[in-house]
Amino acid sequence: MDAAVTRLPRTRPMTEISNLQFALIVALPVLVFLVLVVAYPLVYALWMSVETIQFFGGYQTDFVGLDNYRDVLHDTAFWHSTWISIRLTFESVVLTLVIAMALAVLLNRPMRGRGLVRSILILPWAMSPYGTGIVFSYLVRGQTGIGTALAAALGSTQTVNLLNRECVTEVLAVGNAWNMAPLVAFFLLANMTTIPSRLYDLAAVDQLSALERFRHVTFPPLRFTLFVFTCITTVMSLKMFDYVFTFTRGGPGDASAVLTYQLYKTSFEDLNLGYGAAMSFFLLALILGSTLVLYVVWGRREAG
Repeated sequence: MDAAVTRLPRTRPMTEISNLQFALIVALPVLVFLVLVVAYPLVYALWMSVETIQFFGGYQTDFVGLDNYRDVLHDTAFWHSTWISIRLTFESVVLTLVIAMALAVLLNRPMRGRGLVRSILILPWAMSPYGTGIVFSYLVRGQTGIGTALAAALGSTQTVNLLNRECVTEVLAVGNAWNMAPLVAFFLLANMTTIPSRLYDLAAVDQLSALERFRHVTFPPLRFTLFVFTCITTVMSLKMFDYVFTFTRGGPGDASAVLTYQLYKTSFEDLNLGYGAAMSFFLLALILGSTLVLYVVWGRREAG
């Protein structure tokens, strides 16, 4: 009697996928998402920038080529807004980094209730730029502002309005730095906690002053973090709109009409969408150019 032979079902050999294939599979949803939310609007904006779009008398588009870009370059309002954006961004970055560094050094010191202090100091960053603009709009106005309150405390009855053409950009920079500095401070603080304590012991043996200790021990490990947040703060300040919209609405006059606000007025108040789209690509070039300059001047040295 022949023994029954049981045949096992054939199984297909397992094949391993390469690291590149795995990366593509994981990244595919993200790539699809980016195409939908970034690439399509970018291409659509590029199409609008070479058209004139009219709504009155029926929707109509006419191809004008590079005329919109040429008109932007000859627009004094565009250059004024660009200068205001650059000035506000520079002041915001400097104030943000200085305040953040001071907060990080303060929070790195041993103190009672340090956890509570940290929780309180992070609150400004938890507020949206929209809310920050509303709060600061009341804090600097003549009737409800800090300046008027200080003047009253000194016995003066004069109202002090900080929203004037001379210093409105600086006031905007202070509010922007107040909103962003806590986040930068906590990243700097995280860097500081990784510095070996023996370095401070050696600095004490060498009898370094507090300033020398900060310069030679504390500051060097923070340089790359400072570079990263300089880029982030630069980009965030250049594309900032809701904060300016709720704070000053580009005023007084056009003293705080940053480039994003000028884009809003051109595109949604004047309904000149083609011209506004062309202007937006100059804003994009300004953002990319600023980060590239920062990388060439500073970041490449830190990365090396």
